Amino acid sequence: MKAIPIQRRMAVSRPEPEGAFAIRVSHRAARKRDQTRISPRYLLRCGCCDQSVEIYYDTHGLEINGVNGSLENWREILLPLLEIKQPNKSAARKRPQAARG
Repeated sequence: MKAIPIQRRMAVSRPEPEGAFAIRVSHRAARKRDQTRISPRYLLRCGCCDQSVEIYYDTHGLEINGVNGSLENWREILLPLLEIKQPNKSAARKRPQAARG
């Protein structure tokens, strides 16, 4: 998983054309405490107030603010919102061959 840059300062403005406040990001690594396992998580907080979103993750799925789902399920929901197209797995396997002349 690609690392997300950590940003903890409040009221940091994003460059134009956005001009909004940057989202504050903090991360907690996975660890064991006694017999229990504490899941890794990202905490995303608003740049100008104390509103936040907790994202717990592991190899099987994501829990975003208490809503559990598989990775594929979250992709189906979030990628269209971000206007990112999913890579076509079958097209990646079948590469067009160069024309022989």
